[in-house]
Amino acid sequence: MATIAKGVIWVTDEKEAKELLSRGFGEEKGGKVILSPEEALFLKEKRKSFIVASGKKELDFDGLMREFTKIDKEFPRKYIVYRDLRGRGYVVKTGFKFGTHYRVYGRGVRPGEAHAIWLVHAVPEEFKCDFHTFSGKIRLAQNVRKKMVYALVDKEGDITYYRIERFSP
Repeated sequence: MATIAKGVIWVTDEKEAKELLSRGFGEEKGGKVILSPEEALFLKEKRKSFIVASGKKELDFDGLMREFTKIDKEFPRKYIVYRDLRGRGYVVKTGFKFGTHYRVYGRGVRPGEAHAIWLVHAVPEEFKCDFHTFSGKIRLAQNVRKKMVYALVDKEGDITYYRIERFSP
């Protein structure tokens, strides 16, 4: 079971918290396991027994999606990418300190055991940016020894992944 309050989701059951951490979900902070909104929604979608409550009210998948979308208008698109990567067996963590949506670890690897291999940024198919911004994200990824990936999500929810690298002749 998890509880959501003021935008923070934490797992209240100690046994479940340990199991989730062992499977690459959540971050341990102050003796509690904190889930990202994507992790909580993914667990709600995949595990029918996973309960997320706000006060005394249990939230279903749609209720959680509405809550998270109120906070972040990009959330539905980001969740599509998160679910796809997680469904492919990757461990996905937030990438905010890198200026991207996600850090992605190899299959079977837990954060702390190895480094992320990709920085992934979810964008709509009509995404536009200037070369300076584009170049900055690529340089940052390479400086931290990761590959920069843009996940373009179309209106049907299909994803096309583009790995972008800097080339010096």
